[in-house]
Amino acid sequence: MLPEIHVETASEVATRLILDAIVDGRFPPGTPLRLQDISRQLGMSMMPVREAIRELAAMDIVEMEPRRGARVREKSMADLQDTYFSRELLETTAIRESAGRATPDDVERAAAALAEQEDAQRRGDLVGARDAHERFHFALYKASRRGWLVRSILPAWRNSERYRVRALQLAASADERLKEHRAMLAAVVAGNADEAAAALREHLRHSVDLSMDELRREQESQGEEAAAAPKVNAR
Repeated sequence: MLPEIHVETASEVATRLILDAIVDGRFPPGTPLRLQDISRQLGMSMMPVREAIRELAAMDIVEMEPRRGARVREKSMADLQDTYFSRELLETTAIRESAGRATPDDVERAAAALAEQEDAQRRGDLVGARDAHERFHFALYKASRRGWLVRSILPAWRNSERYRVRALQLAASADERLKEHRAMLAAVVAGNADEAAAALREHLRHSVDLSMDELRREQESQGEEAAAAPKVNAR
């Protein structure tokens, strides 16, 4: 089987690179996204950057403020829980459908992405591992042949990356996560919808637990920094 080839447009490249910067913390929550600055950094015109920011705003990762422009949306516990509620609902439905429909080509694509993720993690390539991780999950979901369902998953997936990636970087659980992935793939190959959904549900709940712990630490740290900041007396 030959690999799928997708040639990215300039706006797709800009979307991916800006999202990477948001996910890995180079653009922290609240950061203004200035078109000129980002265009200069990416070496492209402002048009694809503007389209990228609109795309990220449509996913609710970026917020647009009248007369102030775009900025990275703040994180919150409520947003994290809502995001994972949506992911669990949509993704367990997709993987159930895939368990009865996956073809050998679907399975090969998923297995190849999983092997790439394992290799990237061994090499310390966090961006490569994140990309392969997304391709693995969506190879399983696309096997459902439910196009609208799969497209509906993407916004919640991308928003959850803001919470998940930092948490997993600090957690010593890479091997456990890979075991969860293998369990999901094995259940799809076996055509066992209940087992596939259960394995995915456990995987997502593990992610949300780690993400909630890390978000609490971030919020506590921010609270301590605010308390330590010098007070300015009003006159």
